[in-house]
Amino acid sequence: MNMIKPIERLLLWFPICLLSACATPPTELQAPDVEPLTLSQVNQNPEVYRGRRVRWGGTILAVENEADATWVQVLGKPLDSSWRPKEDARPLGRFLVSTEAFLDPAIYTQGRELTVLGTLDGVAERTVGKREIQLPVVRIESWRLWPKRVEIQTPYYYPYWWYSPPYYRYWPGYYW
Repeated sequence: MNMIKPIERLLLWFPICLLSACATPPTELQAPDVEPLTLSQVNQNPEVYRGRRVRWGGTILAVENEADATWVQVLGKPLDSSWRPKEDARPLGRFLVSTEAFLDPAIYTQGRELTVLGTLDGVAERTVGKREIQLPVVRIESWRLWPKRVEIQTPYYYPYWWYSPPYYRYWPGYYW
């Protein structure tokens, strides 16, 4: 009878546990024909890339609802392995998201993270401060509004000897 030794069993289970810990991207953002275009490439010559599919993300700056469309202005950031915008990454620039669906500004608030999958559809002009700028437009097919990040603060515990009574009796005035 062939017996598997404990070390061999550990070596068999290690890759399985390692692969199960990998984060999987959301299914609504998966597409086989997405091109790895960056925002800076598209900003240089946006008409060349019209019609190409991209997956971009960032933080929401503004939401404009019109009668037939919703426009979302996004500050682009690089995406991590699960396609969520990296929190501390440098911004890549701005882009516009266009959809026929109504996106409630109370839900899609400024500062929320958004990842979109869609087709590049030219440029649109927007005013930032007192300056007119042209932003690439992504007509979205699907999107993911990420939940707000929650910072967990763990309490700090002082070392056990900090509260230890034997040290107090040697302090001046302990017995007075």
